Amino acid sequence: MGHRAIRQGTIRQAFTLVELLVVIAIISVLIAILLPALSRMKEAAQSAACLSNMRQLAMAIHLYANDNKDRLPYIPHPQHSLGDGTAYITGGPAPIYDQGAGEGVTVDGWVPAPQNRALYKYTGSKWELFQCRSDSGIDIHEYWPQISWVPFWQASGSSYVFNDYQRAYHPSVDESDYWESGWNHKLAQLPRASQFVLWYEPPAQIWPWGAGPSTDVSGKVFRWHKAGRASGSRTYEAAGFAPFFSNIAFVDGHAESVDFTPTYKRDASGAIVGQDRTRTGPVIWYIYEQ
Repeated sequence: MGHRAIRQGTIRQAFTLVELLVVIAIISVLIAILLPALSRMKEAAQSAACLSNMRQLAMAIHLYANDNKDRLPYIPHPQHSLGDGTAYITGGPAPIYDQGAGEGVTVDGWVPAPQNRALYKYTGSKWELFQCRSDSGIDIHEYWPQISWVPFWQASGSSYVFNDYQRAYHPSVDESDYWESGWNHKLAQLPRASQFVLWYEPPAQIWPWGAGPSTDVSGKVFRWHKAGRASGSRTYEAAGFAPFFSNIAFVDGHAESVDFTPTYKRDASGAIVGQDRTRTGPVIWYIYEQ
């Protein structure tokens, strides 16, 4: 075979520029198609892990109630009123409660150290139980300087919040029922167990929790799930229109993802101005006055 034939054979086996561009275009299209699907799969896996954690936390409440004549974990008035109810009964070490040497290890003080909390007997020191992989954090540095664009569990010890105002008529606003609120009542007293919130994630509520716009604290909303680039914290005015999904564990022990978007109230400009948490909402937050 001559030199010319070998060279021609080599040329016939090579890709042309047009062919290379076509291959690159096909790969680009495949990547554009697959990346969103992979992102959704990742989010679904993370949400499933969070739901599993919340079911275990619901079980911890039931085990505690079983050992304490059906009573819910007791939370004193100051912790409930200031939003520390969850850290009083469970969760891991948290910088915002650090009363040690700045190492972020919570010691007995404003809230008990993790190993001295009511649910520790049932959760142990498995701190990952309190960590949601989708925890995009909350930014409320105007109120708590330590909570600024970090995962909520890193700041507070738990991505999940215990619903500690079951009997208050209007949580975080009307404190008239706090002294006799549901944490010192019986689990069986909470009605419609399959809809009554036991544990929730911050995106289920506007900040300040349940209170709506405030002149004292800059209002925020949070997104962790199915929000894409809108994940994280936003002011009421810059909230945008991405959905507000939150994982919820209910009194009956099951957990599911709930879309709270319809509960967020907006003004004519689209800014969030409040939240509907009445009995017409997708879940039950507290026992209503008759």
